[in-house]
Parts: sequence; structure tokens; C-alpha cells
Amino acid sequence: MTDEVSQLVVAGDWHGSVGFSLDAVRAASKIGIRHMIHVGDLGLDWPGPKRGRFEARLNRLLVEKDMRLIVSGGNHDNWDTIMKLPVGADGLAVWRSNILILPRGGRTVIEGLTVGGLGGAYSVDQRWRTEEKDWWSDEEPKQEEADKLVAGGPVDVLVTHDVPWGVPMKGDFDLPREVEERANETRLLLRTVVDRLQPPLVFSGHWHQRRIAELMHAGSGKTTVHVLADENSRAGNAVLLRADTLKVEPLIVLGS
Repeated sequence: MTDEVSQLVVAGDWHGSVGFSLDAVRAASKIGIRHMIHVGDLGLDWPGPKRGRFEARLNRLLVEKDMRLIVSGGNHDNWDTIMKLPVGADGLAVWRSNILILPRGGRTVIEGLTVGGLGGAYSVDQRWRTEEKDWWSDEEPKQEEADKLVAGGPVDVLVTHDVPWGVPMKGDFDLPREVEERANETRLLLRTVVDRLQPPLVFSGHWHQRRIAELMHAGSGKTTVHVLADENSRAGNAVLLRADTLKVEPLIVLGS
């Protein structure tokens, strides 16, 4: 590690891209990182003839580098699998030895930081997909999961997949009004959680854009939201988080 202060890396969507994912792990390992957080759309456990190969290669490198990847699921992760995994005393479920899942509404401690998770989102392209093959009916966070997270008390970092309402985003789809309103239900739920918990930091993905915004709360409180880009952005997909100051810096993911 570059100094004695605990640091970790937070990464955006990877969509099962083996090359980029391995490059991201190597980039984090070079600066001594032991823990990475992923905001979802890892591409976890997609059915098909190559099922499991991506995670197996990723896990082998994580083991080699003595690192752990903690994933808060996205709408392109297999929720049928995720929801069946038993959650341990540390608040995490094990998918592979070094790939762990932060459940929706759950929390854990990473490098001394209390990290809450409320992953998932609505797939606006469901009509072009096949249920339980490349989208899952349990993909959206629920009110009871949000309530559980809030009831647990403050967190230092909140990891979501979709972006809380109030952060200006630009979509690539020209959506029918009913689809847009349905998709926004998750964003509105996340904003309610942010307003209730008032975490210093939120990390999101889903929109494949790198954005930074501040959400103001009653009084003087504020939450800084970092929206991370996908695997097509080597400069915008990953950031370095310093645990003592919560300072966030870019991490460039170089090709191997």
C-alpha cells in the first residue's frame, strides 16, 4: 500500500468482461489494496454454456493477489442465486472463496468502514430479454429491505446499483412514460434511504456514466454520490477510497 492508511477500491459495472475485470483487480493490487467493492452488474452466475467461467477466473486472480471482492448486486446479476446464499455473521454471503455478496438491506465492515448495501434496479429493456436467463424478477430493491437498512443505524458508505433521485443523469433510451416511471421507483426509494441515513458517501453504477453530485439534507448535512462508469471507461470505472478521510480519487485501469 502507498501509505499506512487503510484504503479500498470501488468499481462500477463489469458485465462479465473478463479482461477488464482482471485488469481492475491487478490495478488495485499494484497499490496494495486488499478489498474491492463492486456496485453491481458484475455478470454473476449467468446461465448458459459458459456459466461460472468468468467468476472462476476472477476468483483465481483474487486468491493469487490475496484480495476480496464484495459485490452489491445489479439488475444484470442472477438474483435467483444471490437470494439463496446464506449470510454469515460478518453480513456477507459467499459466492466464491474471494467473491462475497453484500445483501440488499444488509451491512458489513470493510477496512473499518460500515458499508450498507441496497443493490438492484429495474431493467428497462426487459421486453428484449428472457426472464431467469438475462433478467430476474427479483431485481429491484424492496421497501422492507430499505427499512431494514435504515433500522440498522448510520453507515459510512452506502452502495447501490441505481442512482438516488436528485442526481442528474442522462439516459440512452427513449422510454415509454410507464417504463420510465417504473424505473424511477427504485431511484425514489434510494433517495428516501439517503435522506434517512444521510451517509457521507454513496457509490452507484447502472447508468454507465461517471458523475459526482451532492444531495443536501435538512440542516448542514450532505451526501456525495459517486456514479461510476462501466467497463468501457478505464478512467471512470474505479476509484480509490481512503478510509480515514473518505477522500475519493480516480483509479486508472490500465490494460495488461
